[in-house]
Amino acid sequence: MLMRAPIAAVTMVYNEPVFLPVWLRHYAGLVGMERCYVIDHGSDDGSTDALPCNRLRIPRSPQNDAQRTRAISALCAGLLEWYETVLYCDVDEIIVADPACFPSLDALAASRAALCLTATGFDLIHHADQEPDLDFDHPLSLQRSSLRLSAAMCKPCLIRAPVTWSPGFHSVKEVLPNPDPALMLFHLRYSDLREGLKRLARTREQAWCSEEAGTHQRMTNEAWRDMLAGMGGLTVEEATLLEDDPSLTPWRERLVREGLERAEDPYPIDLSLSGDRLWPLPERFKGLF
Repeated sequence: MLMRAPIAAVTMVYNEPVFLPVWLRHYAGLVGMERCYVIDHGSDDGSTDALPCNRLRIPRSPQNDAQRTRAISALCAGLLEWYETVLYCDVDEIIVADPACFPSLDALAASRAALCLTATGFDLIHHADQEPDLDFDHPLSLQRSSLRLSAAMCKPCLIRAPVTWSPGFHSVKEVLPNPDPALMLFHLRYSDLREGLKRLARTREQAWCSEEAGTHQRMTNEAWRDMLAGMGGLTVEEATLLEDDPSLTPWRERLVREGLERAEDPYPIDLSLSGDRLWPLPERFKGLF
């Protein structure tokens, strides 16, 4: 009988010179460099030329999230022939096991019987009027302090059997939303104003499969600044983010309830649902990424 390795980590990139090193540093530390897989969608900026992990280079084509999720669903299903669990996330997403519950991501995955685990997702927020630009060579969790709950970031990201992801990886056909209280996803898109605007300039210029695709990645700089300022201006409320946290539990329960109500919807999770306050990043997560 084939003995499978515990876990592999997969992402897909196009010209990500800042976030790819952060992703690789984090996941190589979690699963080992030899178990990290980067799908390179035709990068031409040199950022993927000398990767120490596994690289699968595919031809550059217009951004098409439906095509991307079909391909990654198939690739991750194939990797399950050699791994007990496969993790997929975007390059600006950091997934960790809550250290208050598990010593490692391997331990969390081994403790769960579900074929797919959904993370509890947060945006890491830059208070641009108070905090300096990020130094991406050092732990980001020591440089930022505020989180906002994001339903769109409560993603099914750890699989133990083949699944069919929806475009954007926000849900899977086989499992309804049920964010795991010990599996956390920290989204870095809003963690730095300067880098966010640089990345926005690139995504505005790249080819898309249609005029309607990726509109949130083609907004104006002014609109993006205003959006980030609005997030940073929310009221800050203390929270532990543990399973029994009275601040967080109602949000998880709402996602589960609405997922059942929207079970026939291609997106059973309301992607527009976000927290109406900020929570401090708990001390136990600082230094983990």
